[in-house]
Amino acid sequence: MWRQANVAKVGLQFENILIRGMMQYVFSLPNDSAEARYCTHESVEECNHTMMFQEMVNRIGADAPGMSRPMKMLAPFIPLAAGPFPELFFVGVLAGEEPIDHIQKSILRAGGQIHPIMQSVMAIHVAEEARHISFAHKLLSRRIPLMSRPNRFVLSLLFPIVMRILCDAIVIPPKSFWKQFDIPKSVKKDLFWDLPESRQTLRNYFGDVRMLATDTGLMNRASRLVWKACKMDGRASRFRSEPHRSSHNAAA
Repeated sequence: MWRQANVAKVGLQFENILIRGMMQYVFSLPNDSAEARYCTHESVEECNHTMMFQEMVNRIGADAPGMSRPMKMLAPFIPLAAGPFPELFFVGVLAGEEPIDHIQKSILRAGGQIHPIMQSVMAIHVAEEARHISFAHKLLSRRIPLMSRPNRFVLSLLFPIVMRILCDAIVIPPKSFWKQFDIPKSVKKDLFWDLPESRQTLRNYFGDVRMLATDTGLMNRASRLVWKACKMDGRASRFRSEPHRSSHNAAA
């Protein structure tokens, strides 16, 4: 349960960053902007998610720290990118939302024994997050083709790097977890991401964003090498939220 509490804590911390970035992005949008209306509405829902996740952490009773110390130090500055670099910011939005969404859907689809509080929280979050992920996909699908070729190339290289950094920040427990429960480093390496099964789990998290990168022209020779170096290369999804029926959930 400590592990689930920390995932929830990281989730609410990420939502906090997302809300601040959304408000930064909305600040410069024109009157009558549909994006401004939606982003404000999404921020309200994300505020509810932070309260829901925090209450789950409180009910579990574990003093989970959430993000690592470096990520906490970067947190005040990440939302500032939403103004001058909205495409990069929304790539970061997907980098935070997609892994959690994939993990929660996999758990719910498995249909095993889940604590009622966790099941309810995950069901609510998956249902509402679908709109948020869809919006980020649509916004990037519209904005990326309008970027200059050099900027689009730079984004194609940053895309998998941002995905991997934020995925690790969300999915991998902090140092205190391994120390508190006396878990060997070899086990940590096997789970994240040395074993073939755990690497496949990592790849499965990002099938939808590989599809987005392909559809928006961000998959080129150079970027494919970066995806491979980040251990996140693989087949793109045929459609959003395509189930991975043969996937291994070693890291979930």
